[in-house]
Amino acid sequence: MQNADNRKLNWLWMTLPIVILTAAAALIELFVKGTLRDAPNVVAQGVAQDIATLAVALPVLVISAILAARGSLRARLVWLGGLVYIVYTYMFYAFAVEFNALFLVYMAILGCSFYTLVGGLLTTDREAAFEKFGSGRFVRPVAVLFWIMAALFSMLWLKEDVPALLSGTVPESVTASNMMTNPVHVLDYAFLIPALVMSGVWLRRGRPAGVLIAPPVMVFSVILGAAIIAMWIGERLAGFDPALPMLIVFSAIVVVNLAGLIGLLGGKKEDKILRPGDKSPG
Repeated sequence: MQNADNRKLNWLWMTLPIVILTAAAALIELFVKGTLRDAPNVVAQGVAQDIATLAVALPVLVISAILAARGSLRARLVWLGGLVYIVYTYMFYAFAVEFNALFLVYMAILGCSFYTLVGGLLTTDREAAFEKFGSGRFVRPVAVLFWIMAALFSMLWLKEDVPALLSGTVPESVTASNMMTNPVHVLDYAFLIPALVMSGVWLRRGRPAGVLIAPPVMVFSVILGAAIIAMWIGERLAGFDPALPMLIVFSAIVVVNLAGLIGLLGGKKEDKILRPGDKSPG
């Protein structure tokens, strides 16, 4: 048991280098002019996302890691969601951001966060998570929410990609950003949409894996939604004309996922998890 607890804590300690590297990269991009060499609208988005990462993602990651180290399973699930956001963001940086002085820092962040996410998932007790959070009245509504989000993202991206494929042209979002493909579409088709569908199925069928995956996905959705709202505002302030429906959609995603997360993880008081050195009550 002590070895298992130590393994859980070891992965939590990886939060420190991830936060330091991510904060350093964001601050350099914000204050060192010319670090980002991409198209002007992409730079405006990147700067705005840096602000959201510093203001939202990193505090969530640090606070949840501290609480998880004290024995909170709820906080550990939130921490995993923060890691999903970092992995998703720096996969985008790895393939879509023009090569710059921070390239190796991006790779270090991506590598550290990816393996920490894998290790964190493997050392999280999904049976305990299911016992604590798998029987609430929000489980089925969250499953439906995930299916709706999967359908929404599929329709949004396919609406652009399918006509381009049929006409033999390049999607407008690709030409506007001067990229080879749209990395957001790639990440969502390959990872996010399948995760939403499978998590919904597992929740609906009462599988422990559903309760292990669903809270991190909702945390990720809230943080990413907040970042996209910041990016929309950043583009607007930079003189571009981002689509208003995108702002409305992601604002709604933030609200409903936050409500679902509170509903799924809230309510039940967690039992204190004794760690080596703690005294048993009574």
